[in-house]
Amino acid sequence: MSAAKLERRQVPADLIEATPGALGMWLLASPLLIFILWAWIDLFAHYSPIPWYWLDAVFGAVVFLFVIVLPFGWLAHRAVTALPRPFQHAGWDVQPLESVREQEMYLVRYVYQAKHRAPNSWQRQWLRAAQGWVYIEIAVILLGGVLMIPLFFSALDFGFGR
Repeated sequence: MSAAKLERRQVPADLIEATPGALGMWLLASPLLIFILWAWIDLFAHYSPIPWYWLDAVFGAVVFLFVIVLPFGWLAHRAVTALPRPFQHAGWDVQPLESVREQEMYLVRYVYQAKHRAPNSWQRQWLRAAQGWVYIEIAVILLGGVLMIPLFFSALDFGFGR
């Protein structure tokens, strides 16, 4: 008895920029952003000539939003959405240009014809930044998990955990 080779049908499709809820994205990104903001405000207050910490914190937070949050989040979003196949369509909705039966939905290989981004506005830029920070946080978590392995063995070599 021979097994039939599974044939993947290629379907042309367009990618349409996804529009998730902004609040949910900011909540997902908040642990990393709060940690970085805390360190940023401390550095900002340390080097600032203003004698009041609370004023340094306000100025530092505003500068942080426009110098760190918006540009780095936007760049992370742009980098991930530039490569839809390796990142499993993150940030995109797939719109097939041919009909796809429900039985073959997961067996289809989409061939992208065009990418359609949403119109630019300040609200959209902040949403893209929020999505980008979620991608950054995911990368930090994965990288941290990988880097913990040599740290664990290094700690064992120095006698910790015995």
